[in-house]
Amino acid sequence: ERLQREYQNLVNGLVDQGLLEASANEAGFASNVLNPDVINEAVPGNIRRAEHFISFMKKIVEHLKTRLLTVAGPRGGVISETPLAFLHRMITTTSLEAKPLKFAYSRLSSLLRTLQVPNLDDYNALTDVADFASLVATYSEGLPKFAIIMEPNGSSIPGASDPVIQLACLDASLAIAPLFKRFGSVIITSGTLSPIDLYPKLLQFEPRVSESFNMSTFRPCIRPLVITRGSDQLPVSTKFDDRGDMGVVRNYGSMLVEL
Repeated sequence: ERLQREYQNLVNGLVDQGLLEASANEAGFASNVLNPDVINEAVPGNIRRAEHFISFMKKIVEHLKTRLLTVAGPRGGVISETPLAFLHRMITTTSLEAKPLKFAYSRLSSLLRTLQVPNLDDYNALTDVADFASLVATYSEGLPKFAIIMEPNGSSIPGASDPVIQLACLDASLAIAPLFKRFGSVIITSGTLSPIDLYPKLLQFEPRVSESFNMSTFRPCIRPLVITRGSDQLPVSTKFDDRGDMGVVRNYGSMLVEL
């Protein structure tokens, strides 16, 4: 009953907006045709019913599983694709359409709310798949803003097989845009933002105030020391990915003690 009510609400909303022609007896919703000019605003009819949407999501999941098996296979390896290439292969393999993919995330959210799911965490994996499909379909045209990277082994455990598909954002303005929309004032501070006038261009915003302060010291500076390896000849680095390595931590600690 809740699913039928959700479906009717979706269709009634389209009728109220003038995006869908209402039938005389309101009984032929399935026969109504979406206006092609408003596909981006209206949920496509082939995923409006819950059972159709579930079948739609199953095809996406099966396609991703197949891609992971291929990457992890004997002829696999690290593969990088543009959203357009990835989307084209998905459409060719699954016979899905590109337009409904844009609404996968919002349609899943609507379905979970309608079913009044008590624990949404149980559906995090499915939500990630829907979000992935929506982003790939939305940003498939024009200059690539994302890259799909498939690796045969994304696990940090030696010998473990864990193929992964990653959606890498290539446009920093997309990542920070939600912050600008949510908050009236945003302060960006860093000791390494240089040149300072480059970042507004990269992030596509107009700063109200932009200030750069010169560094100064009030005591004699310690002479810098560059070290690439520890006493055990293991490489040391300040890279973010290496900061949690116990070998790096141990070597830096030993170096400070020895100094």
